[in-house]
Amino acid sequence: MRRLYDHVPVLGDEVVGALAFGRPAFVVDGTLGLGGHAERLLASDPGMRILGLDWDAHALQAAQERLARFGDRFEGVEANYADLPSILSQGGRGTIDGLLLDLGLSSMQLQDSDRGFSFLRPGPMDMRMSRSLTHTAWQILNQSNETELTHIFRAYGEEAHARQIAHTLKAALKKKSLPNDAWQVAEVIRKTVASPWHRIDSATRCFQALRIVVNRELPNLDTALGYLQDVLVPGGRAVIISFHSLEDRRIKTAFQQASKGCLCPPHIPQCVCGKKPWGRLVNRKVIAASSAEVERNPRSRSAKMRILERR
Repeated sequence: MRRLYDHVPVLGDEVVGALAFGRPAFVVDGTLGLGGHAERLLASDPGMRILGLDWDAHALQAAQERLARFGDRFEGVEANYADLPSILSQGGRGTIDGLLLDLGLSSMQLQDSDRGFSFLRPGPMDMRMSRSLTHTAWQILNQSNETELTHIFRAYGEEAHARQIAHTLKAALKKKSLPNDAWQVAEVIRKTVASPWHRIDSATRCFQALRIVVNRELPNLDTALGYLQDVLVPGGRAVIISFHSLEDRRIKTAFQQASKGCLCPPHIPQCVCGKKPWGRLVNRKVIAASSAEVERNPRSRSAKMRILERR
């Protein structure tokens, strides 16, 4: 059956390998998307059951249709992964064998011009992963002053020309010469800092920053990193795929801390904090897509996967 959206899960083989427990397992796919990873996992292990979470109602519906052949081994819930502990509690289950988070956008979200995630074609500046969220990217652009917008672009897009871009955008908005259109907003950004020396388009950085703020992406990730110790069974694994340095730094730091335990400064000869290691780094070096996968699926180029096992 031909699918509505071309969807190739990033690092699919690596995810299957990381969550191959060799026993019946209950795994949560906290970023279900179109169900590509969940499909690979369920097909590879007949003893696995998956709870899939996604904020995006349209993606969830598509995934449920895709995974219907697995029957009661799959359950989909419209929710954000940050709320996983309460979702497990409501279902009468406190712990899980595995957690998968793929923090990238799905192909469906990128291809839908009405969502505003991509500036490759005209469309409103929405960027909400869930319609339950109250503020769109366009509202943030309009309601933030120049200083606030500069902070957003610098802190969440790591954009070197944040102040210049914020000034130009706010001036255009004040003149009412900038419509609610992703392609035109991106063009203004590009013209503001046009340079052949930029490795990453400034519009890409600024759109990333707005998306992060709209969807509270970093606070949600911090919440998940904070509950891993409580929800994973001994021997359980957290597998997280990130796509930019703001996410990967947080994941790397949290995983290293879990495997180290002690928080005492290096100059203190004996531990006084009492914190013990509760995790094991499965991969000390980040896992990236092979050149063959990048050729097949260019979106995998910036993917970084880290794995933590509960002791």
